[in-house]
Amino acid sequence: MGLTLYADRPDGSQPTDPLPQWSWTGFSLFRRALAAHINIDLDQMNGFGGGTDWDTVSSPLRHLLQQPDDSGYLEPEQVTELAPALRAAVTALSENDPEGFLWTGASSNGRSAQGLITLLEMCAAENLPVRFR
Repeated sequence: MGLTLYADRPDGSQPTDPLPQWSWTGFSLFRRALAAHINIDLDQMNGFGGGTDWDTVSSPLRHLLQQPDDSGYLEPEQVTELAPALRAAVTALSENDPEGFLWTGASSNGRSAQGLITLLEMCAAENLPVRFR
């Protein structure tokens, strides 16, 4: 069991949507790598044991980083802001992963990250929220 993200369509359909999935551990590592990429120590943030408020973070990645692992959603406006920021972050992280262990399409994490980027871009184009399950 783990986390699945999906387009929250009004009719509940998911005809061709990617369904990016992570194990709980895998998503935690993914999120920590994204946070480190923008110089955030998650342990210092609200929701992770610290007291720093997410309003102090200017990066659009905050929308993904501050979400609970097992519930919640991203509003369409957040999705639109997050999609290009996540694409840029994953691209930068993959360029610093010469063996391709973590971020390339050859890895589970890389495939899930690319699926999430595709889902976010599709939801941004259709003005849909993304749901965490």
